[in-house]
Amino acid sequence: MDAASPGQPPSKDLMGTREATARRRAHVAVFDANTLIAKGIKEQLISRSFPVASVRLFTSKDDPDSNLTDFNGEAMLLTQPDPDSLGSLDIAFLCGSREEGARYLEWPGRKGFVAIDLTTRSNASEDVPLVNAGVNPEAITSRPGVIATPHPIAQLLSTLLAPIVRRCGLREAAAIVFQPASEAGEEGIDELYRQAVSLMNFQDLPREVFGKQIAFNLVPSFLYEEEKVPGGARPPALEREVLKITGGEYSLSVDVVLVPVFHCHAVLASLRLPAGRAREDLLASFRSVEEIRVAGGREPSTPTDRAGKPGMLVAGIRAARDQSSFWLWAV
Repeated sequence: MDAASPGQPPSKDLMGTREATARRRAHVAVFDANTLIAKGIKEQLISRSFPVASVRLFTSKDDPDSNLTDFNGEAMLLTQPDPDSLGSLDIAFLCGSREEGARYLEWPGRKGFVAIDLTTRSNASEDVPLVNAGVNPEAITSRPGVIATPHPIAQLLSTLLAPIVRRCGLREAAAIVFQPASEAGEEGIDELYRQAVSLMNFQDLPREVFGKQIAFNLVPSFLYEEEKVPGGARPPALEREVLKITGGEYSLSVDVVLVPVFHCHAVLASLRLPAGRAREDLLASFRSVEEIRVAGGREPSTPTDRAGKPGMLVAGIRAARDQSSFWLWAV
């Protein structure tokens, strides 16, 4: 398509393209826009050049620490959302706690927009599609309403296991997931830091977020209560989410350990493939998946090495009890 010459009106083709582009732009809202998840959402919208017509940023807090935030370098005010004054809205991201998310789950269907629920509040609902966009995008509906996103651990495991299930087959999987402090947002990161400093200086530990010592410690899931650990999730719920997303008829066992790491989930998994499948079949499952890369040689593959980097790195693939069983490490 040729651009219009200087001083000349734009061609009909150009005008039509601009109008079509304008129609595709979305009116976006971010709820609880002062959370760590919301910051990630805003960064992704900008880095992916998401076609935004307008952005509104909301908070659920009556008295937030600050009403000022920004989007793409532009200062913006956080306001309290009101269902009767939302105006034109196409997509909303729910980024707060489960309790905060519950306040808004009826709004999308009533007001005619789509809400991406990152709070995990809607995950157990049979009426709400649970979507890992890299695995089951066909579950996304075109009508207004809520779309649930997996718990970050279920997102990790479904991304890892789906290509194996579909291209290689899977009989059994067991996974131990190492959950970082960032699962509890900036408050969790700050408490881990303050706990480490307090221990080094023989001071009392802050326990407002986790309720127990995380620094220089490991806390398995049976020692904490889900509702008292922000971002915490019980293994049975995680297993249900992963099986629902991957659609696999295989045995899955999951457990979670809170670890003194600031960012980046990691998993140690044991896999049992169908009889006759070998290591090369497992590697072939990952080759066509954009989100997954197999580490080469002794490539660094710890949470510290991978924090802030996109995608998943799989490493340490080794045979277990027989030629069709394997251990692997992924971050």
